Amino acid sequence: MKYLLMYNPVSGRSNFKINLPLILKVFQKSNHSLSIYESKAPKDLERVAYEEAKNYDVFLVAGGDGTANEVLNGVMKSPIKPALGLLPSGTANDTAAILGVNKNIKRSLKIYMEETPALIDVNKINDQYFFYTAASGLLTRVSYDISRRHIKKYGYLAYMIAAVKDLSNEYRYPVRVTYDGQTVSMECAMILGLSSNRVGGMRLINFSQSRLNDGLFELRLFRRVKSFWRFRLLSSFIRGGKKLREDLHIVSNRFEIETSSNVDWNADGEFACKGSVVIETVREALSIYAHPRVKKKYFLPK
Repeated sequence: MKYLLMYNPVSGRSNFKINLPLILKVFQKSNHSLSIYESKAPKDLERVAYEEAKNYDVFLVAGGDGTANEVLNGVMKSPIKPALGLLPSGTANDTAAILGVNKNIKRSLKIYMEETPALIDVNKINDQYFFYTAASGLLTRVSYDISRRHIKKYGYLAYMIAAVKDLSNEYRYPVRVTYDGQTVSMECAMILGLSSNRVGGMRLINFSQSRLNDGLFELRLFRRVKSFWRFRLLSSFIRGGKKLREDLHIVSNRFEIETSSNVDWNADGEFACKGSVVIETVREALSIYAHPRVKKKYFLPK
């Protein structure tokens, strides 16, 4: 098979280039061919993924969640969609972790050469595709507001520092959500949407029992209560995403969310858009490699 490795040279704290000799050596011992492309600028990999989709069987993507999201958006715009395999080299690497992939390159390449990819759901917020999360309100700007210098210096700790600072900000915004013929309205401090149980490097084991190919997306609306709202929201995360009495948890394949024009939305850790949005799920839209254990536990059987 023909593989294209696309990598982000500035992702995370390490230089992915040092892994290229090892990867080339593995491919030289196989019956597969490998081409390599280094990202030149933001959104460059989205363009390359779209243009090269027809020429390869598998895209290997080295970087963090933002890099994976770039390639996803390029592939989803192409009528021909290669399978994806992630080589995590970013800071949080939630997408790879959800798929059971770690930073052991030899082990990951073994999966990508020997296993069969699975069909995974792909989500969409307005015109942008994403893998696993869309969010607004408290903490959602943290992942893309941090400077590259701070990430290089402090790694994951940089996100924790920024999160503590964000807790001092005031979040209160009106939302009206329409789904499955129902409509709900409330004031929120945060909206968190997930197709898995991991976000920001944390496992939210009590958030949901979702599967990665069930065609559904889960939305948690954290109500902006009068007192101790920050403590209440954080207590939910500390308890693994446990739903609090005043909050609302809804599940559907499509949400129409009306809100203020200044509300920022984050998708897979990157800025997506502002204001009112439509979030929808495209079931089993893409082939992706996952650890056999994850395929068994988090994918519905065929």
